[in-house]
Amino acid sequence: MMKRLFSLAKFLIRIIPQVAVLLLLLMISVVLLHRHYEPEMKQLRAKDPYRFQRMTEEAQNLHWINAWNQLEELRQITLAQVYQERYERWLQRWDSDAEFRRSQMRLRGEAHQQVKESQKKKYGQEIQELNRLAEKPDLNILHVAWEQASPWQKSLMLRDHCVHYLSMELADFRKRRSVRDSLQGAARLAQSRIANVPPGELCREMVPLVHDTASVTRSLKTLREEMNYYYFVRLLADIGVPDSEVFTLNRKLEGMTRDFGGI
Repeated sequence: MMKRLFSLAKFLIRIIPQVAVLLLLLMISVVLLHRHYEPEMKQLRAKDPYRFQRMTEEAQNLHWINAWNQLEELRQITLAQVYQERYERWLQRWDSDAEFRRSQMRLRGEAHQQVKESQKKKYGQEIQELNRLAEKPDLNILHVAWEQASPWQKSLMLRDHCVHYLSMELADFRKRRSVRDSLQGAARLAQSRIANVPPGELCREMVPLVHDTASVTRSLKTLREEMNYYYFVRLLADIGVPDSEVFTLNRKLEGMTRDFGGI
């Protein structure tokens, strides 16, 4: 008996290195195969998780032929077929499982509520932004910015606002013209100049781009004489210039009286 055990031990000692080498080769082969097929397996899992799970279960149960057939089927099936089968499975479960229907309806309601809350928040933010934009800026802050601007920057600001308000005056003139034929006051400006010459060209004539303060002052006076009083006052408010710096009381009353019929 001892002799047999001794012989068995000698045999095992002799084959242990060979077995170790075989196990090592097997492990290396498994690792290489895993690395080789891993990208494809990820794609197949993403393509159809349901079929991939079935294939995995067959492999775990050592049903190699069935697992291979599942793999080939998964490789060949199209996405259209995957989506169709997925919908059919969902529909079958919807028809047969009341608890599933209730859970799906609950999920739909929650998703709908989330969308409502998200849209409400989004629209609330947009309304706040619109309200913020609609608020009139502090005249003192605008006045400081105007005073600190260079003559060139002031000229650009005046020309830009000039185009804006002459375009507004022209649009208002056309609306009023469709209602009544006779216009008074500064509407003559719209009839004789704005209606015939683009606002941009008029503003280039009235507001040259300059580098000295005296020319900016002359541009302000030109706009005061040529523009409708009420639009010009809004222009002054936009750039932060108090109308008291441009109008005397008499000129203000004259402008208001002259241009009242043209607004």
